[in-house]
Amino acid sequence: MSDMIQIHENTRIYIMCPPRIASGGPELLHQLAYKLGKRGFDVAMYYYPNNVEQPVSENYVKYNCKYVREVEDREENLVIIPELYFYFADQFKKIRKCAWWLSVDNLFKAIEAPKHYRMVRKLKIKWLHRAVTINGKVRGKFNYHLAQSEYAVDFLRQWKIDSIYLSDYLNADFLKASREVDVRAKKPQILYNPLKGFRFTKKIMAAMPEARWIPLQKLTPAQVGDLLKESMLYIDFGHHPGKDRFPREAAIYKCCVITGKRGSAAYHEDVPLPEQYKIADRMSNIPAIVKLINSCLTDFDKHIDNFAAYREWIYKEEEAFEKDIAQIFVKA
Repeated sequence: MSDMIQIHENTRIYIMCPPRIASGGPELLHQLAYKLGKRGFDVAMYYYPNNVEQPVSENYVKYNCKYVREVEDREENLVIIPELYFYFADQFKKIRKCAWWLSVDNLFKAIEAPKHYRMVRKLKIKWLHRAVTINGKVRGKFNYHLAQSEYAVDFLRQWKIDSIYLSDYLNADFLKASREVDVRAKKPQILYNPLKGFRFTKKIMAAMPEARWIPLQKLTPAQVGDLLKESMLYIDFGHHPGKDRFPREAAIYKCCVITGKRGSAAYHEDVPLPEQYKIADRMSNIPAIVKLINSCLTDFDKHIDNFAAYREWIYKEEEAFEKDIAQIFVKA
């Protein structure tokens, strides 16, 4: 597979995306459309289901992406399909198809979704069972494969599928606000995502009942930012299906970050934390995790300096994203 995607003068690029949903994946899809548009390409979002009125989440109006209700299924065009819609690839007959693996694990797990996605989920799992888990025919479904993480690159390599690395970058509002964090205002409290790895996190919480634990749930981006700004620590023992955003958002807000070693967290290229802050989610490791958490809270000034290189890497991600786009999407 070539590491370039040729874009002809009359090519339109379509990017499939769920409507009205604000989360890491949909934001990245809009960011790609925005960056491709700035480079002069004809690009449009294709929200599916395509019958939703006003499908653009208010969080992404700022990207000013145009959208269409239908895809012109022509050979010169290109459709970029995140893993949520891989089952949909057979619907396109002529257009060039590009798979973008924003996650790995989420493909094979039943996840909560709005009611109108339940059939989508069933079809997706049925298609994947036929196309991936049995004989790997996913290779023939797409002309190109993009991978958001080294974890995904490695997964695809095991399936003998060549891929092109194209990652992501954090929301500009988070990056700007993070520059204003005052570490003197930090409080000894621990943030966690109850939707990821909570079964194991509960065991840590039970071992530290005296600690102040705050879930990052049902909050606006501004509210998340406020909590990150005032907290000393974020922990994440989830399965890290892709290069997740929460650890990076916490780090640039000058929180210490502790993760497990599942998914992308096992790859230094995706989560380049100092190794001492990655501990496998095993019962036998809970004493070590508790000790590290207490150390981060009581000796915060020493620990936070250890994340300086990680923060600098995060701030450079947008520049790296733009360079990768310039090398991947090439005018013919």
